[in-house]
This record gives sequence, structure tokens and C-alpha cells, in this order.
Amino acid sequence: MRGPPPGHHPHHNPNMRPPPPPHQMQQQQKQRPPQQRPPPPAPPKHILRVPTAIFDENHLPSVLHQPNPMTPEAERQARRRTCRFIEEAGQRSLRMPRVAISTATVFFHRFYAKHAFQEHDRFEVAMACLLLAGKTEEAPKKLDFVIRECWKLRRKAQQASQQRQLSQQGDESPASLSGVSPHNTGMSPSTSSSKIDIDPKSEEYIRLKERVLLLERIILHTIGFELSIEHPYKYLVDCVQSLNKKRLLEYSKVPDSGKNKDKNGLNALMVQDLAQNSMNFANDSMHTSLCLQFTAREVGLTCVYLGGKYSNIRPINNKMWIELFDGISIEYMTSIALQILELVQPNKKGVDTEMAFKMIRKDLEEMSRLEKQKKEQGSREPDAKRQKT
Repeated sequence: MRGPPPGHHPHHNPNMRPPPPPHQMQQQQKQRPPQQRPPPPAPPKHILRVPTAIFDENHLPSVLHQPNPMTPEAERQARRRTCRFIEEAGQRSLRMPRVAISTATVFFHRFYAKHAFQEHDRFEVAMACLLLAGKTEEAPKKLDFVIRECWKLRRKAQQASQQRQLSQQGDESPASLSGVSPHNTGMSPSTSSSKIDIDPKSEEYIRLKERVLLLERIILHTIGFELSIEHPYKYLVDCVQSLNKKRLLEYSKVPDSGKNKDKNGLNALMVQDLAQNSMNFANDSMHTSLCLQFTAREVGLTCVYLGGKYSNIRPINNKMWIELFDGISIEYMTSIALQILELVQPNKKGVDTEMAFKMIRKDLEEMSRLEKQKKEQGSREPDAKRQKT
């Protein structure tokens, strides 16, 4: 019996090709295209990715929300009303310091820059913002106290709104004149004056408490745990002190309270008026989305400008206000000032106030025109020098 031929392997396949040499295998691996990973899923269309320097009301989550989007004006009004609620609750009901109220307002604006009003109840979010801001600014308030006071304030506002609606409808029945009854207005018994306080043992209170605690955690994740908030007040005070130290301001029209004062007394009155009115405009700015659009320094400097114009204060030597400020452009200052005026002008009535706001708008237009001329002249000067050379 013959054995296998020499060199024969029992598992040898004559049709199998021998493996290529090592250097040829490396070249084949290099030529082989890399495996492509599938693209990540696109985020939902209604979630806003807010850029740092660009703010567009038409791309806010509440405006893009489906199936019931809000108009930019309605979104703006919802922010303003809730900010007034935060200020009322924080200042009168909870007795929180001004900086804590402002911090709660910034938390609220940042939260609804990435979430829609249709997704979360704005008053519950306001409670959570006040609770979190109290801890952040070392003015903590107990959760039960925050819920009770905010609930009471909201119920009072609902009653006042329903009373106004009745009075506008011309209902002069004895019931409407003696007091609003929940039976003839459609109010639930919990909104009547006898049930304005929430029962801490009720299921509604327990659910509200759980939602506020959950929203506090959602707010923290939404703002990226960024709890250190800058406000315009610091830059406002520094600017007023610097302008006063350099004696760069004067009254364009001395008020009646300063006519019998000497030079030092008049200067002290001017600084007091400028600081107070500037602070009022800074408080008003918290009701707008300016904290999402501009830095705290830019808002603070613009509030000093508005406070100076409103107090009949002007720079010396016929200078423009924009020349006294460092770190803000006339375009930014105009945008901030107009947004604040749009908010406060309907609430501040009177001939003097209306004239002051008209003068502010006119002054902004004039400063913008002069600044534009300076830029055009500055761009032409190098060309003229080059031609002369």
C-alpha cells in the first residue's frame, strides 16, 4: 500500500491559496476603507440651543413647540408676568434680598430658554427658582414656607383678575359688589377668600411639593449647575462712583430740591438721583430677556445712561454718554435701552415722563448717527494718507 506523497498534509486543500506575505497584508489593511459610524440622532426640533451672542425670539422653545406654539409677543408677556410674580413673592411675601430675587429671575429666564412654557407650569418653575436662589445667595427659605406664600399670592392674583373681568362686563349685581362668590364666577372653592391658603395635608399640596423639588433638580441640570450669577448692580455702582470721582457729569436742569444747595450738596443730590434711577431701570431690566442677550456689564452701563437721561443729568463739555463708557458699543446700548423703555413706558405715565422717554430715543438716534460718522471717517483716513504718500 502506497503512502501519501511527500509534502502532503491530511487537511491540505490544493485549491486554497497560500496567505500573502506580511508586508502585502499591511498594504491591504491600509487600503481598506475605515468603518463609518452611523450619525448621531438629531435633537428634537423644539429644543433650543441658545448661542452665546445671538438671541432670536423666533427660535425659542415655546415659539417652536408643537402642536400649540406661542407667538413671540405671547412668550414675552408670559416672561414679564411671571417675573413680576417672582419679584412680588420674593420681596413682599418671602422677604428675600434683592440679589436673591434677581438670581431667581435669571434662573427662570435661562430655564425657559431651553424649555417651553407648554411643558412646565411657569408658576411652579418660579417657586423652584426662588427656592434655589435663596440657597445660592445665602438667604434660604423653607420649602413649605415658599409653597404656602407663593400659592397665596397666586390665588389673590386670580381673584383680582376675575373681579376685573366682572367689572369690565358691567356686572353690578349685589353679589359682585359685595364680594366675588365662587358659585357665580366659575371659581373653584379653593380660590375663594376662605380657602386662599393651601392645606398642607391635602393631596394637592403633596403633589405640588414633589413637583417643585423635581423642578429644582431640572433647573440645576438646565443651567449646567452654573449658580454664580453676575448682575448689573455691581457695574452700575462702580460706574456711578467713577463718573462722580472724575467730575464728568452735571445737571442740565437743576431740580427744585437742589436750587438752595451749595456745590457739594448739589453734587451729592445728583449722585443720589443717578444711582436711584439707574437702580430702578436695572430692576426693570430683570423682567426682560436681556440677561440672555448681553453681559451684566453692558446692561449696567446702559441703566446708568437711562438713569442720567431720566434725571436730567448730562456729561460735561458737550460730550456724549457713549464716550464716558468703556466696553460697550452704541448698537448694544441702543438695543438694551429700547427694550427697557418698551417695558417701562406703558407703566410710567405723565407728561414729564413721556417727554423724557422721547428725549432718550432722540438722543440714542443722534449718538448712533455721530458714531457712524466717526467710523466712516476713520475708515477713509488710511486711504487718504496712502494716496498722499
